[in-house]
Amino acid sequence: MKKLVLFHRDFRAFTGGHLKVWDYFNHVASSPDHEARITFSPGSKWNSTNPWFNLRGNVVEWDPAKADMLFLAGTDWRVLPESERKHFDKPIINLIQHPRHADLKSELRGFLKNRAVRICVSEEVADAIKATEEVNGPVFAIPDGIDLSSVPKAKPWNERAIDVLICGLKAPELARDVPTAFADQNWTIQCLTKWIPRQDYLALLSNAKITVFLPRPVEGFYLPSLEGMAAGTIVVCPDCLGNRGFCEDKVNCFRPEYATDEIALAARIALQQSQVERARMLENAKATVRMHSLEREREGFARILKQINQLWTP
Repeated sequence: MKKLVLFHRDFRAFTGGHLKVWDYFNHVASSPDHEARITFSPGSKWNSTNPWFNLRGNVVEWDPAKADMLFLAGTDWRVLPESERKHFDKPIINLIQHPRHADLKSELRGFLKNRAVRICVSEEVADAIKATEEVNGPVFAIPDGIDLSSVPKAKPWNERAIDVLICGLKAPELARDVPTAFADQNWTIQCLTKWIPRQDYLALLSNAKITVFLPRPVEGFYLPSLEGMAAGTIVVCPDCLGNRGFCEDKVNCFRPEYATDEIALAARIALQQSQVERARMLENAKATVRMHSLEREREGFARILKQINQLWTP
């Protein structure tokens, strides 16, 4: 009999965090030994932006008694009564997507004391929570994987209509400042500071010669820069902690310091690369993407699922 893994989400708007939980939901669903179900909070939105929109049959009422294990991320812990969190009688898998879980002022820090098998989206996040010395249970790092099937086929460099695409949803003020450094150039520049449908966003990446990604100063992984590499755009993404493991400066992308002048300078250099330099960087980026496939992520998670009972036993 398949083991039931119960997920929970409070879906108010589409975010990268929800997308990664969706990936793990599908990892479970693909397992021959497990089945995935999910419960949504009463305030969750149910529309086409919700990845589970077409899987109504997998949405159930919250009843952990019927599950073999729980999969929680972020503030999902709130769905469990506080009295049950520390010593729950079934395995809990806890996805950690940001170093803010180690922040003393964050509610998330308190959840680390609850027994769980934790999966971090990067080594940097794993190091951050382990440094608290408050984590109850084993900690694993599985770098984020990307769904390559969702990324449009990359256009040849010379056919790309956008010289510089600036993705600044998480840093709109910085996104407005960076283009001013290019006022002396006759470049086609497009700036994104508001949400657009995901496929439209990916299509823009595939039509941009270079893309300046502007994360928050601290991120857990920052998948968009990896999406840029997959789309064949030259990536400029400032250091945000979580991208250090795969954004190699001047190897597969440009990773300047998190400052307007440094980001703008990197974008100038990126657009003025020689054809040989550009080809080498794009090839290195493709190799990085292959190392971060969704299949590799699934394989890493499958190994944890197979030994979950041993891992759960203190």
